[in-house]
Amino acid sequence: MIADVIKVRLEELLEERGITLYRLAKDSGIAYENLRKLKNGDATRIYFETLDRLCEALKCDPCDLLTREVTEGH
Repeated sequence: MIADVIKVRLEELLEERGITLYRLAKDSGIAYENLRKLKNGDATRIYFETLDRLCEALKCDPCDLLTREVTEGH
């Protein structure tokens, strides 16, 4: 499953920038519930538009937001 390999570093970026998930929802126009799923690792996909909005709001690049974790057997 892709969620086991690709991780969204949303929690870390929010902490680094000192903003809340609620503030990110307002700034990005992305629904709070969708951001919560991304933050908690419950999302199974992310659209390029969503990724772009997150990067714009967080002033980062996609490589700052996503990381690939290779585990045994992958």
